[in-house]
Amino acid sequence: MTEHDDRMTRFEKRLDAVGADVGVLKGDVQVLKDDVQVLKGDVRVLKDDVRVLKDDVRVLKDDVGVVKNEVGRLRVLYEDHETKIDAIVEAQTHHARQLEQHGTLLREIKQKLVPLGDLHDFVRRIAEEHEGRLSALENHTGLHQPGGSREP
Repeated sequence: MTEHDDRMTRFEKRLDAVGADVGVLKGDVQVLKDDVQVLKGDVRVLKDDVRVLKDDVRVLKDDVGVVKNEVGRLRVLYEDHETKIDAIVEAQTHHARQLEQHGTLLREIKQKLVPLGDLHDFVRRIAEEHEGRLSALENHTGLHQPGGSREP
């Protein structure tokens, strides 16, 4: 029976070893179950995060739509103002040309009036002596009227 006892002892040892391994495996399974629960919680958090991100993307898409609309309105406004600015620039260019032409004409007139300045000086010098000359002439010719009126 010794052989049988040896076999039984070896079997019991193996069974004990298998039992210990089963205990370790049960512990590992429990750790894995705990990890699965933690992962399930993480998945719930991630699903919530995905929902929030989807909402954020929807809001951003709406904002992009609003911005595109505003850009379109700004483009129309820019084009309208650009047209007005072009018209103003054209008018200012025309006015600048007109002012230059008027300036040229004024310079020409000024040059042509220079001789009149000399004539004005001549008349001024003559006018100072004019009354005296008339009086002398009237006295000389006898046309002087008493009371100061002059009739021919």
